[in-house]
Amino acid sequence: GGINKTTQRNDAFNNSKTRSGNPATVYKVNGSVMYYETTNWLSENTLTFDKKFNRNHRLNAVAGFTAQGNKYGVHGLSANQLPNEALGLNGLSQGVPQPVTSSESEWALASMLARANYVYRDKYFLTASFRSDGSSKFRADNQWSYFPSGAVAWEISKEKFMKQVRFISSAKVRASWGITGNNRVSDYATFALLDFATRNSYYSFGNELQQSAIPITMASTDLKWENTAQTDVGLDVSFFKSRLSLAVDYYRKVTSDLLLNARLPPTVGDVSAFKNVGKTSNEGLEISLHTRNVDTKDFAWSSSFNISFNRSKVLALTQNQESLTSTMGWDSWYSSVALYIARIGQPVGQFYGYIWDGVYGYDDFDPLPNGGFLLKEGVPTNGNTRAAIKPGDIKYRDLNGDGVVNVSDQTVIGRGFPVHVGGFTNDFRYRGFDLNVFFQWSYGNQVMNANRINFENGNKTYLNQYKTFENRWTPENTTSNIPRAGGQYGYVYSSRTLEDGSFLRLKTVSLGYNIPAAVLKRAKIKSLRVFAAAQNLVTWTKYTGSDPEVAIGYSALTPGFDYSSYPRARTTTLGLNLGL
Repeated sequence: GGINKTTQRNDAFNNSKTRSGNPATVYKVNGSVMYYETTNWLSENTLTFDKKFNRNHRLNAVAGFTAQGNKYGVHGLSANQLPNEALGLNGLSQGVPQPVTSSESEWALASMLARANYVYRDKYFLTASFRSDGSSKFRADNQWSYFPSGAVAWEISKEKFMKQVRFISSAKVRASWGITGNNRVSDYATFALLDFATRNSYYSFGNELQQSAIPITMASTDLKWENTAQTDVGLDVSFFKSRLSLAVDYYRKVTSDLLLNARLPPTVGDVSAFKNVGKTSNEGLEISLHTRNVDTKDFAWSSSFNISFNRSKVLALTQNQESLTSTMGWDSWYSSVALYIARIGQPVGQFYGYIWDGVYGYDDFDPLPNGGFLLKEGVPTNGNTRAAIKPGDIKYRDLNGDGVVNVSDQTVIGRGFPVHVGGFTNDFRYRGFDLNVFFQWSYGNQVMNANRINFENGNKTYLNQYKTFENRWTPENTTSNIPRAGGQYGYVYSSRTLEDGSFLRLKTVSLGYNIPAAVLKRAKIKSLRVFAAAQNLVTWTKYTGSDPEVAIGYSALTPGFDYSSYPRARTTTLGLNLGL
């Protein structure tokens, strides 16, 4: 059993020289005192049985009961317009009091579990397990869910018929199936939450203002556990006295009743609510290869290579939905603009928007007598009116051929998840020296570079622009494909700022040297190793942002988004290991 208890006090004081305490604001000098308290507890109780029978049979069994819980509370007060700045927080009582902050949240989880492992002749393996989990986050009818699993393995190389196959050192096949659960929703997601907000919950009763509670979220009374059923089949085999080892794994995961904060129809009156939404699948292949290329007394070289493929698919949504869109709240102008779409029968995490088609040139317009230009009738618009479009404005592809670019022309413009990822490691040893070099890569995904949306289009005159914006379309630079200043009409996503996120990175290099024992013996030292290591040395990529491996606002529905991400630091470490 264990318990973790954390108590924090957070004081904030904004004097007249701060941005939020500026006398020109309605808050003026202000301050707050807040207390945060978190209590997390855990109790685990297990019983294990382990016995070998008649030399050929071995049984290991575990049964148990576990429980855990968490309680979080925040309490405090604040005041604005403090008249005596010199008193600091001691002057809170003289200011205009704000509503007292007081809230508490709690959840608990209980689990019963059992597992049995059976081994026969050290070559046949059988595992069966069962869990029953109950969560306080769901209503009584849906609190408990049950998760069985099983696995089998066969050590083929220990069979008599394999002794004639001398080039195979070991071989093992395995298969497993099981169900796991997910209860990650807010603590009271099944209930409608009420708020006593001072801004909009006062009403007149009997010529007096009375405070009332207003609902701020909808109740989701039917919420239940999200389930993932997974099947794995694998092969482990080594050759030539284990100088070459290969592992291959195929898996398929089907997740049903996904717990998502789903968007609701506008007629409901609420923006979103937690719901069990649809079904998805993930299918993949993982291959790893290890070789001992050279293995002598003075020099050794070994290599490890791995690659993983994964394919996701939306199998079902909810309430007869054909697709589900997702937004990113990185900018207030784009907070309600869909960037991702999940469609039945297609992968999750697909980018959604317009196909960028360059910029309008003079050839797309008819000259007007007053020196202006009018977009030709046969040339599609970009969402703006035909008369308002000018040379140098951004152009999108008219997919349905109606001559007008609008929401009907939005489509899938990219994928957020890679086709495959992998790594390649080489270890070298020469006498006392050792060297490790590790590369990693990702291939086939795109990244939405939202930095370019703000800093390479000139729509927001109060923002500085990237240097690349110098090459924007102008009457003197008509060959540029960057729209003119203010030439990107509206706030939409397009393939113009969607970039290839593939990369190859020299992730780690480590060089060490073990001082010879004969030298150390005189100083009565058992071992001494000095080393130098570096991480994130070089990245080869076409991506123009700071790092193609980004995860701003990441979720299974919203991968590959970049806005003001912090690049991975290039790190160098020097050290020594000393043994006495």
